Amino acid sequence: MAQSTEAVPELLEARIRGLQHALAQLLEHARRLTQGEHQRAVQLHRQLQEQTAIARRESRAQVDAVTNEALAVAQPRARVLAHQLAPGLASIPPNDARWTSEQFVGRGVEPYVRIGEVGDHVPVAVPLLRTNGWKVTADRNEAARRLLQSTALRLVAAAEPFRLRIDAFDPKLTGTMGLLGHLTTKYPQLVPRATHTAEQLHAVLSGLVDVSSMRASRQAQLGHKRFEDLIRETGRVTDPYRVVVLFDYPSGIDQLAQRDLLRLAATAGERGICFLVHHDPSAQAESDVDTKQLLELLDAVVITGEKVEAATLPGVHAKLDEAFDANLAARVGDVVAEKAEIAVLPTIDFKRTLPERDTWWEPVTDEIGTVIGYDDRTPALVRLRSGNPALPHVLVGGAVGQGKSNLLLVLIHGLAARYDPADLEMYLLDFKHGVEFSALGPAGEREHWLPHVRVLGIHSDRAFGLAVLRHLSDELARRSEIFKSHGNVADIAELAPGPDRPPRILVVLDEFQVLLEDDDELADEAAKLLERLVRLGRAYGVHVVLATQTIEGVKRLSTRRDSIFGQVPYRIALKTTPADSQAILRSGNTAAAALQFRGEAVLNANFGSPDDNQHVLVSFADKPQLDDLRRELWTRAGTAARPPRVFHLAEPARLADTAAAVKPELGRPWTGLPIAVTEEPVQLDVRPEAGAGLAILGDGPADALGVLTGLALSVAGAAVEPPRFVFLDGTDSLPSVAEGKDALVQALRLLGCDVETVDKHDDIGPRIFALRDALRNGQLGGSTYLLGFGLHSVPRMQLHVEGAFESPAHALQDIVRDGPAQGLVTFGWWNRLRVCTEQLGFHNGNLETFLFLRHPIDGVRTVCGSFVRWASEPHRALLWDGLHPEAQVVVPFAALRSDEVERVVELMRR
Repeated sequence: MAQSTEAVPELLEARIRGLQHALAQLLEHARRLTQGEHQRAVQLHRQLQEQTAIARRESRAQVDAVTNEALAVAQPRARVLAHQLAPGLASIPPNDARWTSEQFVGRGVEPYVRIGEVGDHVPVAVPLLRTNGWKVTADRNEAARRLLQSTALRLVAAAEPFRLRIDAFDPKLTGTMGLLGHLTTKYPQLVPRATHTAEQLHAVLSGLVDVSSMRASRQAQLGHKRFEDLIRETGRVTDPYRVVVLFDYPSGIDQLAQRDLLRLAATAGERGICFLVHHDPSAQAESDVDTKQLLELLDAVVITGEKVEAATLPGVHAKLDEAFDANLAARVGDVVAEKAEIAVLPTIDFKRTLPERDTWWEPVTDEIGTVIGYDDRTPALVRLRSGNPALPHVLVGGAVGQGKSNLLLVLIHGLAARYDPADLEMYLLDFKHGVEFSALGPAGEREHWLPHVRVLGIHSDRAFGLAVLRHLSDELARRSEIFKSHGNVADIAELAPGPDRPPRILVVLDEFQVLLEDDDELADEAAKLLERLVRLGRAYGVHVVLATQTIEGVKRLSTRRDSIFGQVPYRIALKTTPADSQAILRSGNTAAAALQFRGEAVLNANFGSPDDNQHVLVSFADKPQLDDLRRELWTRAGTAARPPRVFHLAEPARLADTAAAVKPELGRPWTGLPIAVTEEPVQLDVRPEAGAGLAILGDGPADALGVLTGLALSVAGAAVEPPRFVFLDGTDSLPSVAEGKDALVQALRLLGCDVETVDKHDDIGPRIFALRDALRNGQLGGSTYLLGFGLHSVPRMQLHVEGAFESPAHALQDIVRDGPAQGLVTFGWWNRLRVCTEQLGFHNGNLETFLFLRHPIDGVRTVCGSFVRWASEPHRALLWDGLHPEAQVVVPFAALRSDEVERVVELMRR
């Protein structure tokens, strides 16, 4: 039915009045953003009223003209103000090209969010993140889900990386959050997969209760009422805004979930938590769930058809936004993920954690402690003590690349700056084949080291780790005797400072689970010693730091978990998986899985109790800065700074280091170092009787030359009169060891020794005969050492020479057997026991001492017995002298480099 002409002005007037009202509401809300806009809003409102009055008196054409003019003035102003309230992606319409622009994605969290538009594309934005949230009802559930879906995408795309997290509960399996599935796959910590069961929802809400409680405490501590005030002041708060989306409420909600929802929603806006609740009135609530209690805490958003109205903007009926395109949402997820990849936290300079220099190295009283970072403005302290309460040991865990090594360096150097090396010794072992600890010891190009370090295991193997635990176990027994001598003292804190009080010991075992992961006798002994150390160590001033990436699946640890970790109250967990978070902290404590950045940590001093979690940002240990600190501490220590025992996995020992720590003894040459804490080398007893000397057997010319180098130089360094050396090189001057051979000869000559080298095969046999004849004729003239290098390579050793009825091998047998009684001792290398036996005869020239390199096990067992175990490895040797019940593993010395000669000679001459 056609409308009358007279009715047109009334319809137009209604149209203008509705638009006027909507714009007035928008402008009123904009006033909250800036007081200056209020006057302009009032002026615009009056302008619209005047235009309305004129419209009543004008014709239809005039009314349209006035309407367009009013809209032309009002809509741009309203659009600008809406974008001020909700800048960037918070107000850009769906499927706009700007959605994948790096300029807009990750720009920042905004308190207002778009729900639709009015007029000519004027955004309607309403408050969200600083409120408790929305309750959304609709005449069609699909429309409500669409609004929550688009709101979730807006929030996560607009937020800075890791500043916002969205958890969703979808009990009817609608899959609405699948629009963000691309991002869920890449970064589940931003948008975890939607939960569907009551049990899953309980876990989410329980975690949020902990978050809300922690934030309440922090805000109260710092004097802030709202979460955003905390962020604004500190600039380092890493907790994200937490958004919880509930679809089809109250479906799937039981009494337990409802209880937590009510507790959270009551203060959600103040704690950085927000709820988006789709209320389905047709859904049947459980008998003990009163939906009104939750809904009354939230702002209403009502959708009718394609119109949406928010209670915070009454009378404004906006057109509901269309759904987001799935392909566009996936591309947005990619951009968010790219920004997350490069997101970093503000760092805390390590210097901020150090005390003033005039307080360095103060005497130890009843504890040692240091600052590892900050919790907002509060220093994060680690205090190691034996009582009141007992906090003796630390367990540190975190996934690869999350800052565990940095944390350990911060802890170590922080303690080193606070306490004198006389009051604090450190045993530092790294089992993960890293290099983080290498800078803490001496090196060729660096004369300084951390003066507190007593033992430094770089690339430590399990055998050395066990040796350290044995040493520390012996140290506990030694300290027990000290305590008894002071009247049965029960705690190191009871001893007065002075020379009788032993220093505190810090033991750091990085990737300690390596010690226990194999099912063998070593793992069993290591587990027992570790348990003893953490149980008894606290009273004796021994503090253990156990660091790991994961401890799941370690058999030996699973059976001793409570006995070991039950003595370790401090737990520090960097970002990791939920399972490892519980393994490090405590069952049920998954707080470390919610961390976002490298360097964030959960610090807990109560055996991982969730109520005692402290969220800290660990300071950053810049390597040059730490090196400067070590140099300063080393200079301060002066002559008291003695080099640590340094152990390298699959590396030879360093002769210069041993010579700096130990003086050689006459008649006791060095074969290498033991796998032990001691600096004392493994020595031979060389007596003037048959059997003296050494047969080196197995592959590895570099290791063999290193053994000969250690033997020869220690002999020369200990001798009163320089001995003579005859070097028989059967390798035909092997190029790979040429430098080491020349360096050995040069060092011996600098020590005053007469050195003769024979390196041509045709000359070796005659020289052996000449040496044997001199032996028979008593013409040796002083101590002489025959160094046979690669005798297995010398041809025709078993063939009789022309004009004689014996071979060079026969002459060598006489030298090895009879030489020691006249001062001629043989140190020789053969690649196989079989060749050695062929040259020296069935009794191997009466040799009693053998050192095996990489050699087949059958030959090793022929000498050492059928039960010996020997897994041949580079730079490892097995020494058998027949005197000890078991063969001993030895780390051979490295062959000398030409640039080491002068220093080694100087040290040997001391």
